[in-house]
Amino acid sequence: MRADHDVLVEIPGHRPPSIHTLSDDVLERIWDSVRHLPMSRFEHYVLERRLTGPCAKRDIIRDLADEPVLTLPAGDREIRISWADTAR
Repeated sequence: MRADHDVLVEIPGHRPPSIHTLSDDVLERIWDSVRHLPMSRFEHYVLERRLTGPCAKRDIIRDLADEPVLTLPAGDREIRISWADTAR
């Protein structure tokens, strides 16, 4: 697990890449920016739970420990979350 929890968030075709410190507030803002995209009701529910559920931050940290980039579908787009390379 990384101590700083800085992540790079990309939503191609919707928002430019940006670096944030991973927090419940940041995940809520990501959800707010994509919640109005066209997607099925089921996908909407799953993505909302994934980004705003009680264990969302912990689950994203766990997933990033397994994969370098976490990709979450959001209608015809996707959300990409990865550890930020702050050394650049």
